[in-house]
Amino acid sequence: MKQKRVAIVGAGATGLSAALWLHDHSDLQYDVYEASNQVGGKIVTYKDRGFVIEGGADSYLERKASMTHFIQRVGLGDSLVRNEVGQSYILKSGTLFPTPKNTVLGIPTDIDAFLETKLISDEGKRNLLKEYEKPRFAKPGEDVSAGAFFEYRLGKEMVDSLIEPLLGGIYGGNIYELSMKAIFPHFLQYEAEYGSLLKGVAATKSTSKQAKKQGMFLTVKSGLASVLEAAAEQLLPGSVHLNAAVERIDVLDNGAFTVFVNGTQKRYDAVIVTIPPQQAAKLFVEINPFSDIGSIEATSCATVAMIFPEGAVDNEHEGTGFVVARGGDETITACTWTDLKWPHTSPSRETLLRAYVGRPGEEAIVEANDQTIVNAVLADLQNIMAIRTRPTFYRVTRWKKAMPQYQVGHLQRIERFKKACAKHPGLYVTGAYFGGVGVPDCIDQGQACAKQLMNETT
Repeated sequence: MKQKRVAIVGAGATGLSAALWLHDHSDLQYDVYEASNQVGGKIVTYKDRGFVIEGGADSYLERKASMTHFIQRVGLGDSLVRNEVGQSYILKSGTLFPTPKNTVLGIPTDIDAFLETKLISDEGKRNLLKEYEKPRFAKPGEDVSAGAFFEYRLGKEMVDSLIEPLLGGIYGGNIYELSMKAIFPHFLQYEAEYGSLLKGVAATKSTSKQAKKQGMFLTVKSGLASVLEAAAEQLLPGSVHLNAAVERIDVLDNGAFTVFVNGTQKRYDAVIVTIPPQQAAKLFVEINPFSDIGSIEATSCATVAMIFPEGAVDNEHEGTGFVVARGGDETITACTWTDLKWPHTSPSRETLLRAYVGRPGEEAIVEANDQTIVNAVLADLQNIMAIRTRPTFYRVTRWKKAMPQYQVGHLQRIERFKKACAKHPGLYVTGAYFGGVGVPDCIDQGQACAKQLMNETT
């Protein structure tokens, strides 16, 4: 019997995790096609004089164990390292305020302790306390925007000063457009079950003392890109094709697929597409299951890594970094004191900082040249710390239209898309636009897609 063949489009976390799962659990032949000259997708790691600098994601939450298992599978388990714990801050009106402790995404689990914070005004705290008595905001089964939900329950100041800047680091979008059902269904459940968001988070808070003593994030010493490079190296020799942009995919009458790439064409029994739907839609001429999701919006941002000589940065705030509250004049949205949070990234006494730019609706800065972006970041940082010299090294990494937005109604759109794809057996589309934007989420989706494919083709 002829061995079945699978084409995987995209060598990011989703595509490589799907390929590795097929490699480990099936006898299917596979080819991975990547348009760029390297694997990893939105995971990029730079090395300079022993420094380890991430251009995209720098870590993942330890509780997302699938990522840890994946790292162990590719042989890098011994390189896992945990972040250093320390105070984080919120930059509001030019002042750094300690991020309140005992919170979940800024929502307090200990209301008495939270009332001590100076980040929120007395009026904001009074509005917060009214939450206990407010009627339900979302009707059963209804999808609402995260911004509207949190503002109703907790007050606008809580959203602007705490929830939005923390959420922005995950989704990078307009909180008043993001879908609660897609990103925070458990908070809707708290409202329905407890009649109060504050009561819900207090009743379900973690009681782990160990979690408070150590960092919650993990990465590998060699950088996250090394994880996907290791995964690619363990696939069949010659199965990963770089600089190989898929140009077209035809669906044949017998249910097979013809994949056109770099002037050649190959026939496959199944196709896994992991690139953004706007790009994927252009590959198919005869079918168009992407009509409903091709309009999913994506925002742009950039990371700015900078290395300063020893003693050049005088930062009186001990901690790991800060996020920026809504409504300020700053260009940056956050800054990590990387050499403190991740000591393994800095082999010397030099200072490594990593800032982020690109607010929703204010993304023009991402298109500026490197020097303009660095100058804007330095101007913001100079307002809260003394920086005596320019960086000896910097690296700007732009992510244009790279952060998909799970807007209100997202789950319904995805469900309609899945039904459209089901009409074409052997076609699988997955990735960050569908069931989670984090690296572990993409790992999960790639593996789940591979499992589904094997179950349906064997």
